[in-house]
Amino acid sequence: MASSSSAPGSSLNMQQQEAPAYEIKGRTMSLEEWDLKIQSENPVDFNSLAAHNCDVGKFYEAQGLGSYFNFLNDPTYQALVRHFWVRASIHDRDAAKVEKAEKVLLNPELKGKSRMEMGLEPFSQTEIRSSIMEIPVRITEDVIAFVLRRPVEGEYKDGITKVKESPWNDIVNQTLYNKIKKFVYSDMSPHTKIMLKIQNENLLPKGGGSDQPSLEHKILLHFFITGVKANVPRYIFRHMVQQLRESQLKNRCWVPYGRLLSEIFQQGNILKLLKEVDFFTDEPLGTVRGKIINGETLRSMRLIDQDPLEVQMNYTREHFERTKVKISLKEVPEQMYGGVLPVAKSRKTKSKALSKEEYLEEEVPRKPSKKSKEADKVEVAAPKPKKAKTVETESSNVPASEGVVQKKRNREPDVSCY
Repeated sequence: MASSSSAPGSSLNMQQQEAPAYEIKGRTMSLEEWDLKIQSENPVDFNSLAAHNCDVGKFYEAQGLGSYFNFLNDPTYQALVRHFWVRASIHDRDAAKVEKAEKVLLNPELKGKSRMEMGLEPFSQTEIRSSIMEIPVRITEDVIAFVLRRPVEGEYKDGITKVKESPWNDIVNQTLYNKIKKFVYSDMSPHTKIMLKIQNENLLPKGGGSDQPSLEHKILLHFFITGVKANVPRYIFRHMVQQLRESQLKNRCWVPYGRLLSEIFQQGNILKLLKEVDFFTDEPLGTVRGKIINGETLRSMRLIDQDPLEVQMNYTREHFERTKVKISLKEVPEQMYGGVLPVAKSRKTKSKALSKEEYLEEEVPRKPSKKSKEADKVEVAAPKPKKAKTVETESSNVPASEGVVQKKRNREPDVSCY
């Protein structure tokens, strides 16, 4: 991945090291890959919403999120996300202190030395560290910002300890409900309700529960509605860290940002490597797409009764141009979206968890085609092993493993969670 900055952590850092980057001891995740439920963000058809008198796209354009909502239309690779998540650790300031302490414990002569003198990397910011195909992957605020194509800047509010006493309550409640006291969800306007849904599915995903937003969710939505530039990369990264801690400490199976993580892997050339080792098909990668938020969503949320007449007429016209078959307005279908890939389950859908046997079945080799069987009958010399490929970034050239993704944790570098 190209980097917009040469500062540490400004690009997707996938560099092979002689010593693993995950030596810090601590709490490890007890969940296995087959336990995880991956959330795939929901693409938004802003044109469809606008045609249904719900024009909210301008709020997201003002936040510089056009690129983000564009790549939400692409697929989520659930197998890669699972592989990444169970191996992930959070390298924050506390973890960096533990890292130094362990060095001193092993070599007391290092006491009082700097991290560089100890042979450690300087600590600059919190990172999520993991690996795919034995290639270390690090995610920071800067990586999120690079993928979103917008800088790490804007308003960000955290550290609100006494939520009920916070002055933010009156501010955001006035914006969201047009009331300060005794408000309910139904007091929200249709525009606010659909923006809350977009936020819950894509920006600060919720793994179930009610649509009643937390104060953090309310503040971010308040920024969007009032046009205040929010530090979206920071909001997303901190939320990702928080959810990873939930998985580590409380064995929470739900994993957010499946599509965003897939985009990071893609821009980091991991998908390119999988193609080169013939491991790039939808079935083993668990490829799915998110369910589109559009005019149909407004109907399902009971924000509108039916499609406006203009929308229905446009559909019948497009249907005729595509199929040369005339249909009446009564025949306009309720569901206008369909894709080749399966649609991911929504966050409120109760889906049965995969068993270990079901998950590992994906590793069974595909049956060879008739053509490949015939080719096997011809005696040929065994090909020489290929030289290791490299993943090129602006900052490093990274040797890549020739093997496919291994789903057994003991085949990966030891990753500690702390």
